[in-house]
Amino acid sequence: MSHRLKAIRAIKKTLNDVPKSNTFEEGNALATCFALTFQSVVLEDGMAEFMTFCRGIMLIAIQMWTSNTKFLFQNLYDNKSAALLRPFIEALPPIRRDWVDMAVSSVRGLEPLCIHEVETEYYRLLLDMTSALLESAFHAYEILCKQYGWWIQLPHAQFQRLVDQENQTCILLASHWIAIKQIMAPVTETEHRLRAREPRPQPQPQPQEGEDKDNSSMNHGMARWLKYLNRQVDAEHRCYNDWPVWVEEQLARDPTFFGRTLL
Repeated sequence: MSHRLKAIRAIKKTLNDVPKSNTFEEGNALATCFALTFQSVVLEDGMAEFMTFCRGIMLIAIQMWTSNTKFLFQNLYDNKSAALLRPFIEALPPIRRDWVDMAVSSVRGLEPLCIHEVETEYYRLLLDMTSALLESAFHAYEILCKQYGWWIQLPHAQFQRLVDQENQTCILLASHWIAIKQIMAPVTETEHRLRAREPRPQPQPQPQEGEDKDNSSMNHGMARWLKYLNRQVDAEHRCYNDWPVWVEEQLARDPTFFGRTLL
Protein backbone atom coordinates (compact mmCIF):
# COMPACT_ATOMS: atom_id res chain seq x y z
CA MET A 1 0.00 0.00 0.00
CA SER A 2 2.87 2.39 0.75
CA HIS A 3 4.18 1.84 -2.80
CA ARG A 4 0.73 2.66 -4.20
CA LEU A 5 0.62 5.91 -2.23
CA LYS A 6 4.09 6.85 -3.45
CA ALA A 7 3.05 6.17 -7.03
CA ILE A 8 -0.08 8.30 -6.67
CA ARG A 9 2.00 11.13 -5.20
CA ALA A 10 4.45 10.80 -8.10
CA ILE A 11 1.61 11.10 -10.61
CA LYS A 12 0.21 14.16 -8.83
CA LYS A 13 3.67 15.74 -8.80
CA THR A 14 4.00 15.08 -12.52
CA LEU A 15 0.58 16.61 -13.14
CA ASN A 16 1.53 19.73 -11.22
CA ASP A 17 5.20 20.23 -12.11
CA VAL A 18 5.69 18.99 -15.69
CA PRO A 19 9.44 18.39 -15.43
CA LYS A 20 11.69 19.94 -18.06
CA SER A 21 14.77 17.76 -17.70
CA ASN A 22 15.31 14.14 -18.68
CA THR A 23 15.67 12.02 -15.54
CA PHE A 24 14.99 8.46 -14.48
CA GLU A 25 12.03 9.57 -12.33
CA GLU A 26 9.61 9.61 -15.25
CA GLY A 27 10.67 6.13 -16.35
CA ASN A 28 10.38 4.77 -12.84
CA ALA A 29 6.96 6.35 -12.40
CA LEU A 30 5.79 4.94 -15.72
CA ALA A 31 6.91 1.41 -14.90
CA THR A 32 5.32 1.67 -11.46
CA CYS A 33 2.06 2.89 -12.99
CA PHE A 34 1.97 -0.09 -15.35
CA ALA A 35 2.52 -2.49 -12.45
CA LEU A 36 -0.01 -0.90 -10.11
CA THR A 37 -2.72 -0.19 -12.67
CA PHE A 38 -3.63 -3.84 -13.01
CA GLN A 39 -3.24 -4.51 -9.30
CA SER A 40 -6.22 -2.17 -8.87
CA VAL A 41 -8.53 -4.87 -10.22
CA VAL A 42 -8.10 -6.94 -7.06
CA LEU A 43 -9.68 -4.10 -5.08
CA GLU A 44 -13.46 -3.98 -5.22
CA ASP A 45 -13.34 -0.19 -5.05
CA GLY A 46 -10.31 0.03 -7.35
CA MET A 47 -11.99 1.47 -10.45
CA ALA A 48 -11.12 5.12 -9.73
CA GLU A 49 -7.55 4.13 -8.86
CA PHE A 50 -7.26 2.11 -12.08
CA MET A 51 -8.47 5.09 -14.11
CA THR A 52 -6.09 7.44 -12.31
CA PHE A 53 -3.10 5.21 -13.04
CA CYS A 54 -4.15 4.94 -16.71
CA ARG A 55 -4.17 8.73 -16.90
CA GLY A 56 -0.78 8.82 -15.21
CA ILE A 57 0.69 6.35 -17.69
CA MET A 58 -0.35 8.47 -20.64
CA LEU A 59 0.72 11.77 -19.07
CA ILE A 60 4.19 10.53 -18.18
CA ALA A 61 4.57 8.82 -21.56
CA ILE A 62 3.60 11.99 -23.43
CA GLN A 63 6.12 14.01 -21.42
CA MET A 64 8.85 11.48 -22.21
CA TRP A 65 7.87 11.48 -25.88
CA THR A 66 7.90 15.26 -26.22
CA SER A 67 11.26 15.52 -24.46
CA ASN A 68 12.76 12.91 -26.84
CA THR A 69 13.49 10.52 -24.01
CA LYS A 70 14.39 7.02 -25.17
CA PHE A 71 11.14 5.13 -24.77
CA LEU A 72 10.99 1.49 -23.71
CA PHE A 73 7.26 0.95 -24.38
CA GLN A 74 7.40 1.38 -28.16
CA ASN A 75 3.86 0.08 -28.78
CA LEU A 76 2.09 2.53 -26.50
CA TYR A 77 1.37 4.86 -29.41
CA ASP A 78 0.80 2.07 -31.92
CA ASN A 79 -2.47 2.60 -33.79
CA LYS A 80 -2.16 -0.61 -35.81
CA SER A 81 -3.70 -2.87 -33.17
CA ALA A 82 -7.29 -2.13 -34.20
CA ALA A 83 -6.56 -3.19 -37.78
CA LEU A 84 -4.96 -6.40 -36.53
CA LEU A 85 -7.89 -7.12 -34.24
CA ARG A 86 -10.64 -6.43 -36.76
CA PRO A 87 -10.74 -9.83 -38.56
CA PHE A 88 -10.64 -11.70 -35.24
CA ILE A 89 -13.46 -9.65 -33.71
CA GLU A 90 -15.57 -9.77 -36.87
CA ALA A 91 -15.24 -13.57 -36.87
CA LEU A 92 -16.86 -13.82 -33.43
CA PRO A 93 -20.49 -14.93 -33.11
CA PRO A 94 -22.78 -11.92 -32.58
CA ILE A 95 -23.60 -11.01 -29.01
CA ARG A 96 -27.13 -12.12 -28.18
CA ARG A 97 -29.71 -9.60 -29.35
CA ASP A 98 -31.73 -9.77 -26.13
CA TRP A 99 -28.65 -8.90 -24.05
CA VAL A 100 -27.89 -5.93 -26.29
CA ASP A 101 -31.52 -4.75 -26.27
CA MET A 102 -31.52 -4.84 -22.46
CA ALA A 103 -28.29 -2.84 -22.37
CA VAL A 104 -29.52 -0.19 -24.82
CA SER A 105 -32.82 0.20 -22.97
CA SER A 106 -31.13 0.55 -19.60
CA VAL A 107 -28.59 3.09 -20.84
CA ARG A 108 -31.37 5.15 -22.45
CA GLY A 109 -33.09 5.27 -19.09
CA LEU A 110 -30.19 7.29 -17.68
CA GLU A 111 -30.63 10.20 -20.08
CA PRO A 112 -32.86 12.34 -17.80
CA LEU A 113 -30.26 12.13 -15.02
CA CYS A 114 -27.38 13.42 -17.16
CA ILE A 115 -27.09 17.19 -16.79
CA HIS A 116 -23.40 18.07 -16.47
CA GLU A 117 -21.37 17.97 -19.71
CA VAL A 118 -19.24 15.09 -18.38
CA GLU A 119 -22.37 13.07 -17.65
CA THR A 120 -23.94 13.76 -21.03
CA GLU A 121 -20.77 12.79 -22.92
CA TYR A 122 -20.38 9.63 -20.80
CA TYR A 123 -24.00 8.76 -21.56
CA ARG A 124 -23.56 9.40 -25.30
CA LEU A 125 -20.51 7.13 -25.51
CA LEU A 126 -22.27 4.31 -23.64
CA LEU A 127 -25.36 4.61 -25.82
CA ASP A 128 -23.26 4.63 -29.00
CA MET A 129 -21.33 1.60 -27.74
CA THR A 130 -24.39 -0.50 -26.94
CA SER A 131 -26.23 0.57 -30.10
CA ALA A 132 -23.21 -0.39 -32.19
CA LEU A 133 -23.37 -3.93 -30.80
CA LEU A 134 -26.61 -4.39 -32.75
CA GLU A 135 -24.68 -4.14 -36.02
CA SER A 136 -20.95 -4.57 -35.44
CA ALA A 137 -18.97 -5.82 -32.46
CA PHE A 138 -15.85 -4.26 -33.94
CA HIS A 139 -17.48 -0.82 -34.15
CA ALA A 140 -18.58 -1.20 -30.53
CA TYR A 141 -14.98 -2.07 -29.64
CA GLU A 142 -13.78 1.09 -31.42
CA ILE A 143 -16.21 3.17 -29.36
CA LEU A 144 -15.04 1.40 -26.20
CA CYS A 145 -11.47 2.47 -27.05
CA LYS A 146 -12.73 5.99 -27.75
CA GLN A 147 -14.42 6.05 -24.34
CA TYR A 148 -11.13 5.13 -22.65
CA GLY A 149 -9.36 7.90 -24.56
CA TRP A 150 -12.05 10.37 -23.54
CA TRP A 151 -11.74 9.95 -19.78
CA ILE A 152 -7.96 9.57 -19.93
CA GLN A 153 -7.74 13.06 -21.47
CA LEU A 154 -10.34 14.80 -19.31
CA PRO A 155 -9.20 17.88 -17.36
CA HIS A 156 -8.60 17.08 -13.71
CA ALA A 157 -11.74 18.79 -12.37
CA GLN A 158 -13.99 16.96 -14.81
CA PHE A 159 -12.30 13.63 -14.10
CA GLN A 160 -12.86 14.15 -10.38
CA ARG A 161 -16.56 14.60 -11.08
CA LEU A 162 -16.54 11.40 -13.13
CA VAL A 163 -15.22 9.29 -10.23
CA ASP A 164 -17.03 11.14 -7.43
CA GLN A 165 -18.64 8.49 -5.22
CA GLU A 166 -21.22 11.04 -4.08
CA ASN A 167 -22.46 11.53 -7.64
CA GLN A 168 -25.21 8.97 -8.17
CA THR A 169 -25.47 9.70 -11.89
CA CYS A 170 -21.79 8.91 -12.46
CA ILE A 171 -22.06 5.79 -10.30
CA LEU A 172 -24.92 4.61 -12.51
CA LEU A 173 -22.98 5.42 -15.66
CA ALA A 174 -19.99 3.50 -14.29
CA SER A 175 -22.08 0.46 -13.35
CA HIS A 176 -23.48 0.41 -16.88
CA TRP A 177 -20.01 0.79 -18.41
CA ILE A 178 -18.66 -2.19 -16.48
CA ALA A 179 -21.82 -4.22 -17.20
CA ILE A 180 -21.45 -3.48 -20.92
CA LYS A 181 -17.87 -4.74 -20.77
CA GLN A 182 -19.17 -7.99 -19.28
CA ILE A 183 -21.51 -8.71 -22.19
CA MET A 184 -18.63 -7.77 -24.52
CA ALA A 185 -16.37 -10.38 -22.90
CA PRO A 186 -15.71 -12.35 -26.12
CA VAL A 187 -14.57 -9.11 -27.78
CA THR A 188 -12.32 -7.87 -24.99
CA GLU A 189 -10.83 -11.32 -24.42
CA THR A 190 -9.97 -11.53 -28.11
CA GLU A 191 -8.01 -8.32 -27.67
CA HIS A 192 -6.23 -9.63 -24.56
CA ARG A 193 -5.27 -12.92 -26.21
CA LEU A 194 -3.97 -11.27 -29.37
CA ARG A 195 -1.94 -8.74 -27.42
CA ALA A 196 -0.41 -11.59 -25.45
CA ARG A 197 0.18 -13.50 -28.72
CA GLU A 198 -1.82 -16.39 -27.30
CA PRO A 199 -4.19 -18.04 -29.81
CA ARG A 200 -6.21 -19.52 -26.96
CA PRO A 201 -6.19 -19.14 -23.19
CA GLN A 202 -3.89 -21.52 -21.35
CA PRO A 203 -5.31 -23.63 -18.50
CA GLN A 204 -4.29 -22.43 -15.07
CA PRO A 205 -3.74 -24.51 -11.92
CA GLN A 206 -6.83 -24.84 -9.79
CA PRO A 207 -6.77 -22.48 -6.80
CA GLN A 208 -6.52 -23.83 -3.31
CA GLU A 209 -9.67 -23.90 -1.21
CA GLY A 210 -10.59 -20.40 -0.15
CA GLU A 211 -8.22 -18.78 -2.64
CA ASP A 212 -9.71 -16.04 -4.79
CA LYS A 213 -9.45 -17.59 -8.23
CA ASP A 214 -10.57 -14.31 -9.84
CA ASN A 215 -7.49 -12.35 -8.88
CA SER A 216 -5.52 -13.17 -12.02
CA SER A 217 -8.17 -12.00 -14.45
CA MET A 218 -8.79 -8.44 -15.54
CA ASN A 219 -12.37 -9.28 -16.44
CA HIS A 220 -13.01 -10.98 -13.12
CA GLY A 221 -11.63 -7.88 -11.42
CA MET A 222 -14.05 -5.66 -13.30
CA ALA A 223 -16.90 -7.95 -12.25
CA ARG A 224 -15.77 -7.27 -8.71
CA TRP A 225 -16.03 -3.55 -9.42
CA LEU A 226 -19.56 -4.10 -10.74
CA LYS A 227 -20.66 -5.65 -7.46
CA TYR A 228 -19.17 -2.72 -5.56
CA LEU A 229 -20.74 -0.09 -7.83
CA ASN A 230 -24.16 -1.73 -7.60
CA ARG A 231 -23.95 -1.49 -3.82
CA GLN A 232 -23.23 2.25 -4.05
CA VAL A 233 -26.51 3.02 -5.80
CA ASP A 234 -28.91 4.51 -3.27
CA ALA A 235 -32.57 3.57 -2.85
CA GLU A 236 -33.78 6.54 -4.89
CA HIS A 237 -31.78 5.50 -7.95
CA ARG A 238 -32.01 1.70 -7.82
CA CYS A 239 -34.78 1.68 -10.40
CA TYR A 240 -32.18 2.88 -12.93
CA ASN A 241 -29.77 0.08 -12.10
CA ASP A 242 -31.81 -3.09 -12.63
CA TRP A 243 -29.83 -4.20 -15.66
CA PRO A 244 -26.32 -3.95 -14.10
CA VAL A 245 -27.68 -5.87 -11.11
CA TRP A 246 -29.04 -8.52 -13.49
CA VAL A 247 -25.59 -8.78 -15.13
CA GLU A 248 -24.01 -9.20 -11.69
CA GLU A 249 -26.49 -11.95 -10.81
CA GLN A 250 -25.75 -13.91 -13.99
CA LEU A 251 -22.00 -13.72 -13.32
CA ALA A 252 -22.52 -14.85 -9.74
CA ARG A 253 -24.31 -17.97 -10.99
CA ASP A 254 -21.94 -18.63 -13.87
CA PRO A 255 -18.79 -16.53 -14.49
CA THR A 256 -18.79 -17.71 -18.12
CA PHE A 257 -22.43 -16.75 -18.75
CA PHE A 258 -21.55 -13.95 -21.20
CA GLY A 259 -18.86 -15.94 -22.95
CA ARG A 260 -15.97 -15.09 -20.71
CA THR A 261 -13.19 -17.67 -20.42
CA LEU A 262 -11.79 -18.57 -17.03
CA LEU A 263 -8.15 -17.54 -17.24
